[in-house]
Amino acid sequence: MSNHGALKTPQLCYDFGVKEGQKILLYGKREFLVEYRPGKEIHTHLGKIILKEGLNYGDLLRSSTGAEFVVLKPSLADLMKDVRRKTTIIYPKDAGIMLLEAGVASGSFVGEAGTGSGALTLLLSRVVGREGKVVSFEVREEFIALALENLRQSPFRNYEIIKRDVIREGFGEFKFDALFIDLPEPWQAVPWAKKAIIPGGAWVSLSPNMEQMKKTVLTLREEGFLRIRSFEVLRREMVVRSFGVRPREVMHSHTGYITVARRGR
Repeated sequence: MSNHGALKTPQLCYDFGVKEGQKILLYGKREFLVEYRPGKEIHTHLGKIILKEGLNYGDLLRSSTGAEFVVLKPSLADLMKDVRRKTTIIYPKDAGIMLLEAGVASGSFVGEAGTGSGALTLLLSRVVGREGKVVSFEVREEFIALALENLRQSPFRNYEIIKRDVIREGFGEFKFDALFIDLPEPWQAVPWAKKAIIPGGAWVSLSPNMEQMKKTVLTLREEGFLRIRSFEVLRREMVVRSFGVRPREVMHSHTGYITVARRGR
C-alpha cells in the first residue's frame, strides 16, 4: 500500500493561556463576558468570581456560592454584541451573511460608510486580517471616538476611520473590493459607491424599512449594478430535550433588509 500523498500531522505548540486584557466568556448557568485581569473580582447574583493568575481556556472556576463557570474564548459574535454603543449595531445574524455575500476574506480591502459604534468594523478587521484593510467613514466625532475604543479588541491595526460625509463628498480615491453601507438614506451613496468599488466588487447595505430598501434597489439598477438582491435573516433557536424538541418561543426576527449587488464595468 502506497503512502504517496499521505498527510502528516503538523507538530504545533498550542497556547491555552489567557493574556491580560483579553476578553473571556465565563460559561455556567449564566454567561459573563469580562476582561481578564489577574485577581479581578466579578460580582454576580451567583456569587463572587475571582480571576486567578495563570488562567487558561477550559479552566473551571467556582464562585463564592459554589456556582461553576468554564473559561471559554468568546466568539466574534460575542465580541460584536459586547461593544459599547450609542447606536443600534449590525447584529451577528445579519453580519455573517453580509460578509459571505460580499466575498470578504483575508487580504480584502473593504470600505464602510456609517461606522457607528464600530461593531461591524471590528468584525471586518478580524476577517480581512493582517494583509487586508478596513476604511470606515463617519460624520460624528463621538461615534469615531467610541468606535476606536471598541476596536482595541481587534488584534490587528488594519483599520482607519475617516471623518467625512460620503453623501456629499464621496469616498475619495479609494478602490474597494467591497463596500458596506449603514446610512439612513443609502441610495444617496450609490453614485459615489460606483466610483469607489472595483469592477465586480460588492455593494452591501442594511436598511430597517422597506421603503429605504426599495429606493436603494431602484437606484442601484439606474446606476448599472448587477445581481441585485434583497432579503432579511430570521434566526430561531431550538430547545432540545430528551423527551422532545421544539422551537424557542422568542426569536431573533426582523432587524433589517439586506441589499447586495455587484458593480459591472
